[in-house]
Amino acid sequence: MEINRLKTFLVIAKNGSFKSAAELLFLSPRAVSKQMDQLENELGVKLFIRRHNNTDLTPTGSKFVIAAEDIVNTYNDELIRIQTEQQTKEKRLRIGFSSSNQEITVQKMLIPLLKTDTDIKLEFRQESGQRLQQLVHTGTLDIAVSPYYYMKTDMTDPNLSRIDLAKGNLVVGISALNKLAHANAVSLTDLRGLEVLYYSPYASHYLKKIFYEKFDQAFPEQQINRVSSLELRDMLIAANQGIGFYPSPFLALEQRKNPLIKFLPITDDVNTAYSSTLFYKKSNQNMILQQLIQQLSKANSTDSIIA
Repeated sequence: MEINRLKTFLVIAKNGSFKSAAELLFLSPRAVSKQMDQLENELGVKLFIRRHNNTDLTPTGSKFVIAAEDIVNTYNDELIRIQTEQQTKEKRLRIGFSSSNQEITVQKMLIPLLKTDTDIKLEFRQESGQRLQQLVHTGTLDIAVSPYYYMKTDMTDPNLSRIDLAKGNLVVGISALNKLAHANAVSLTDLRGLEVLYYSPYASHYLKKIFYEKFDQAFPEQQINRVSSLELRDMLIAANQGIGFYPSPFLALEQRKNPLIKFLPITDDVNTAYSSTLFYKKSNQNMILQQLIQQLSKANSTDSIIA
């Protein structure tokens, strides 16, 4: 199975049209269509319902997304591993992060390290939090920075160690147009019936599960829905089309970005704990990783790692 066809298929599935995929991949719409014809012929099934302005996945196509992601991810991981083995030994740290908030945390975390040694080579990769943990586990990445939610049932990889970089709580983001925005705080009862929006660039139900369990099932699962970008989530919330949960360590930034959203604490005695967290494998002997862990451990023994 030709890997580029699978990559093209995933871009179409994410963006909803052959035209958008063609623009993102710098291909002609005809070339994209031909690749998908070849993929459907190879599989012997229809993956798309093709319309003039957009393209929907068939039920078989929707199921195939997961298999295609696994194949492409496995290929990419192995390619990186081979390339890494072929590279000469040098000071290198491979870093993964899951969102723009985590990217800010990574930058702050790296300042002391890069001040100590400017010759360090850095590689970056953005993926979902769960995927990042897999990449650290397999050795494709040295570290990953993504949210940690302090769940009763820990959903993180038990083989990984973690360091909390920026701890806080989740607060509710709600439109200034909503009458609840005039309060100083809200209860889960106040929020019943409102749609909960969460961001994930991938067809993942991880955060749906997190918010369902974290808030004691106050929100039915069908009321918790994914949007494909942070910007879209924020715009929908600002327009009073739903609510979202935001981590308090990044509230100053969120308030500057979103003047139409009010951020309110939750009055109920529920688990709102949150941390922007670094995940790594103790057995990883990368000297730069060891140096970073030492610096973070030292900072952790005095005060907050990331202010």
